[in-house]
Formats: sequence, structure tokens, C-alpha cells
Amino acid sequence: MRSEAHVEITDHSDLLRVVEEVRRSGQPCILSRDHEPIAVISPVRRTTRARQPSEADLAATYSAAGGWKDVVDVARFKRENRRQKRVAGRPPVEL
Repeated sequence: MRSEAHVEITDHSDLLRVVEEVRRSGQPCILSRDHEPIAVISPVRRTTRARQPSEADLAATYSAAGGWKDVVDVARFKRENRRQKRVAGRPPVEL
């Protein structure tokens, strides 16, 4: 994968004006010369930080631990799961 070229535009007032408009609008802009498209300027998508879980979130998660105990027979579940993997679930393909 090629990396993008970085060009400083601080001293290019016309280009800086276009770039600021792209940032403000959030829409890409096609640059052209003599009615021929040459390049596209598109806004950079900012990544958002993951929200840190609150104490209530953590407490709810911890309270769910072991919630299926004595509800599901784990040995039976594993046996059934292995059995289902051996059973063909789709009709055979005819070529």
C-alpha cells in the first residue's frame, strides 16, 4: 500500500480556502484544470475515542457472570454442538 504525500498548504491562500470549505462542509471537492478532473480533496474522518465504561456498566457486566449456571447443561450442550457439526446442513451440490 502506498502512503499519502503530505503537502504543507499554509502559504497557499487559494488552496487553503478550498480545503477549509471541504472541512466545513464535510463533502469532497474535485480539482480540475481546463474542465479536466485532476484530483479530489476529501475531508479526513476523525476517529472517536471509545467511551470508558462507567462503574454502573462494570457492575452490570460483573453481575451477569454465572447467570446461566444450573440453567444450561454444559456437557449436553458440547455433545449437541459436536453432533450438529457432523450433520450436513445443506443439500449436496450437483454439477
